Amino acid sequence: MDKIDWTVWLQAGNFLLLVLLLERVLYRPLQAILDQRQARQDNAVQRSQELEAQIAQQQQAFDAQLSQAKQQAQQARAAELEQAKKEQARLISEAHEAAVTTLEQVRRDVADQHAVEADRLPGYAARLGDEVAARLLGRPL
Repeated sequence: MDKIDWTVWLQAGNFLLLVLLLERVLYRPLQAILDQRQARQDNAVQRSQELEAQIAQQQQAFDAQLSQAKQQAQQARAAELEQAKKEQARLISEAHEAAVTTLEQVRRDVADQHAVEADRLPGYAARLGDEVAARLLGRPL
């Protein structure tokens, strides 16, 4: 075996010195940068999770408001439909009453006209008979 020379010790010391210098100059700053980067990523992930939770809450609130608005609209529509049915029934009733009144008036007018014409009928019949007789006889009566 060969004998260990003083240059080996010098190279070992040199290596340790280099490791110490590289740690101070390169490894520590690089590790700090990597730690900062990891911290930013962790903060971004945490912020993202907070935003997702906030979005989920807002979505739930929006869905609840939308559901409530739909329910109110449905109730309003039902109320309007009920109001329209009542109005329709009222209008039909008024139209029916007006039709009954008009029908009764027409019946009275027809009955009055019938009575007037019935009173005139004997005169018309007599005149018609005279005209038929005059035509048949060929001379005025």
